[in-house]
Parts: sequence; structure tokens; C-alpha cells
Amino acid sequence: MNKRRRTGTLYKKLNTGYTQEALPGLMDRKDDLLTLVSYESKGEAADKVAHSRLNAFALISLRVTVDMIAYLGAAWLSYYMRYSFSITLGVVPPESVPTFKSLFVLMLFCMPIFLLYMKAFGMYDIKRYVGILDSIPRILVAANSFILTLLLVVFLLKLYYVSRGYMVFFWAFVLVFTFFCRTVLKTLLNVRGNHYVLERNALIIGAGNVGKLVASKMRKHKHFGMNPVGFLDNDPLYERFEEEELRDLRVLGGSDDVYEMIRKYEVDEVIIAFTGDTHGDLLDLSVQCNKAGVECSVVPRLFEAITDEITVNEIGGVPLLRLPKVEIKGVSHILKTIEDYVLTSVILLLLSPVMIITAIAIKLDSKGPVIFSQVRVGKDGKHFKFYKFRSMVQGADAMKAELARERDCDWLYFKLKDDPRVTRVGKFIRKFSIDELPQFFCVLAGSMSLVGPRPALPSEVVEFKEWHKLRLNVRPGITGQWQVSGRSDIPYDEMVKLDLYYVENWSLWQDAKILIKTVIVVLNSKGAY
Repeated sequence: MNKRRRTGTLYKKLNTGYTQEALPGLMDRKDDLLTLVSYESKGEAADKVAHSRLNAFALISLRVTVDMIAYLGAAWLSYYMRYSFSITLGVVPPESVPTFKSLFVLMLFCMPIFLLYMKAFGMYDIKRYVGILDSIPRILVAANSFILTLLLVVFLLKLYYVSRGYMVFFWAFVLVFTFFCRTVLKTLLNVRGNHYVLERNALIIGAGNVGKLVASKMRKHKHFGMNPVGFLDNDPLYERFEEEELRDLRVLGGSDDVYEMIRKYEVDEVIIAFTGDTHGDLLDLSVQCNKAGVECSVVPRLFEAITDEITVNEIGGVPLLRLPKVEIKGVSHILKTIEDYVLTSVILLLLSPVMIITAIAIKLDSKGPVIFSQVRVGKDGKHFKFYKFRSMVQGADAMKAELARERDCDWLYFKLKDDPRVTRVGKFIRKFSIDELPQFFCVLAGSMSLVGPRPALPSEVVEFKEWHKLRLNVRPGITGQWQVSGRSDIPYDEMVKLDLYYVENWSLWQDAKILIKTVIVVLNSKGAY
């Protein structure tokens, strides 16, 4: 496909559609001018703009409403708990009891401040999806900021009837109520088939492997509100796609057709993946998209390795991104070790009855030992004994190679949905991951962690690519990012990328989220076999 030369055309978005204006000094040939097809009518354009604004207003209004309900509910219950609840009065009797009206009027007056803090910390951003668990830190910071502001207001206005006990109760209740109301809102929207964020159409520049991956992610994670409408590429690697979720997508044209496609498909965001275009062409494209009122994002090279922890240097104005070593060290390593030993001890104590019952059931169901042991590869490539409840018949390992050939499976990550080697009890304990419970003893032995990459077999490590080996820089985990993202349905390369992302972004909160999500995934038994 011959590439047409870029022109310096600036498109201004007006209330009635689009007009074009040439930038002086950048027009070489008159026939190079890209013509943006106008909307069919001014009324149609106005209706589309109005509909989008109405959706945005509705989403923001719903969030503000549930936050107000949570705030007022916390204000009322805090008064009851501090000044009317018998247990509180008996333990910490108040020096004076203000009237409910005086206290409630003050809290009502301060409510806009709370809403402003929620907005400041991104809780009303309807273009970017934030998961329910990820919203907890934002709500916490907003509540803390509000309490500090409220203390300042009380001090400046000398409102001594507002006690510290009331503020403690309010702080706790507003956190719980806001999180609960936001969860209920999101659940109700999901049930009704509505999005928690504003749905946006996305046009992908680059019909190669990366562009296909971006589109696939959008289709599989619809809660992000991104809807791919198609691809633009002057030299596409794919014209059509065999993946079920992408079969309706097509290459709509070349990158010169971007303005026409923006209008035709009402595109809200253009995403530049890897293409054969020059850097100058792509830079022109991104600038022109922004001028046209459309957001533009770029998938960076080595995107699998880029995290929030990169260091930016420069040489003569050329930025250099220094990629960190994939590992957990220093204070983070100490905190993770403490987390492992404390939580594992508690979990073993709570789940010991389940483990005893499971051992009896396995023994009665089939011949063979209760515990299945296997050599796995841990941190720094060291081998260790890995334990699970036996869920297969004896001699299952000897049958693996033949089954892999018969089913044409990935040898690196061999799992079958209808594996004939699995016993009756094995199917049940695998479904709810009960077979994994003996691994907690591996955590206490120091060879594994609660959360981390999946422990690999020696035969798998032999076949590792060099970047796969980065996951051996940390202790393997009982659960991890891959389990809560699809478990057995995740391809091997994708699983490794999730493991590396986890290591590079480790925090106690990240582990807490994964553990919570693990419980949810196990109860749903999704992707388990």
C-alpha cells in the first residue's frame, strides 16, 4: 500500500461537528489535503454529544449520590454509637452530649468538602476504571484528609461539642459505608448490563501481534469500558482474526484514514500499537488526534518490562529508561517474610479440620499415598520438595507425555479440563483448590511464599526463555497474580508476564488484594481443573 504524505491539517471540534483549517507552511500539494467527512446533519451531531454528556452526568450523579448516602449514614450512626449506645456510654462516658441537630447541621455543612476530596483522589473519574479493592486506598486517603479538615474547622470555630470519639466513629463508618455503597452500585450496574465507567470506542493503529493483544484485552475485560472498533495499518500483519472475541474486527484502512474512521465510528480514543510507520509519522498522528479532540495513547516498546519503578535518565535530550532488576529485597523482603509466617500459621490453624477430612476421603477413594510430593524449582533455581493432596491415580506422571501428544497441549503448562488421571475426590478438591493446602508447610519451611509466581517443574525450567527465568528471582507462591486472573485458562507466556508484573509492583496491599481475590476465585471455581 502506498503511503500518502502527511499534511499539516488541524481539525477543530465544534458543537455541530468538525471543520478543517490548514496550517500555513505545511501544505505541499493541494491534492494531499485530507478531507474529514462532516456529520450527516447538525442535529445528529448535537444528539450524539448530548447523549454522551447525559451518560457522563448520570454516572457521576450516581457516584455522588451513593457517597452522600454513605456520608449521611455514617454521620447518623456515629452519633448513635457515641452518645446513645449503652456499651459505649458504659466504657467511655462523654463529658457532654450535643444535640443531634447541631452536630448533623455541621456535618451537612461539611459534606461538600468530603465530596471534593473524593473528586481530588479520582473517585469521580468516569473514564478510567478503578477496581473495587483498588478504590480502598483512595477512599482511605479522602477520609483521612476530610477528618483533618474537620478537626481544623472545629478548632477555628471553637466547636468544642464535637468530640474526638464521634470523629473516630465517623471515620470508621464513612470508610465502610462508602466502600459498601460503591460496591453495591457497581454490582447493580453490572446486573443491568451497564458500565461503571463511561464506555468509549477505541481505534487501534497497528494490526500486528501487539495490536491484536490490546484488542483482545479490551474484549476480555469489558469492565474497563473500552470497545475496539477496528484497526488501521498501512502494512497489516493480520487482515482477519481467528480468535473468537476478535472475529468481527477488521483492518479498516491505513493510518491516513484516521480522521474518517474517527467520525464514522465515533472514536473516543486512538491507541498506537506497533506499526511499520516511522516515528515521525506516529508522532504527527498522535498530535493530530489530540487536536481533533480524541485521546491518544501509545503502547511502549518492551511494555512487559516497564513499571512504575523505572528510572528516567537522558543523554542530550534522549530519554533513557533504566529497567530495575526483578526482585523483592530490603525492607520489602522482611515485610513479606513476616506476612508469610504470621498468616500461614493462622491459616493452618483454621483449616486443619478440612485437611484431616480431605486426607481421610483420599485414602478411602483410591489406592496410593495421601500426599503427593514432587521436585519443583524455587528461588534462584534451587530445587525443593513440593507437596499437594493427591488428586490423581498412581502413576499419573508416567501418563503425562502420552496425553500431551494426544491432546496437542503446551508441554510447559500441561493441564486438561477432562484429565482422565483425576480421581473422584480429586475433581472436588481441585475445583476448590483444597489440594493446595499442604503447600502451607512449604511456606513455613521457607521454600515458598503465600503469594508469588507458580513453582515450576525442572522440565519446564529447561525450556524457559531467558526472560522467563526472571520469575526465579523470588520465592514461588501458593497463589499469585495468574490465579486471580484466570487460573488454568491463562496461556504460559501471559502467566509469566503477570508474575513479573506482581514482583515489580509488590506491596503488602498488593498481596492483600490477591489473597482476597483468591478466596473469591476459589469459591467461584472459575478456571480450575
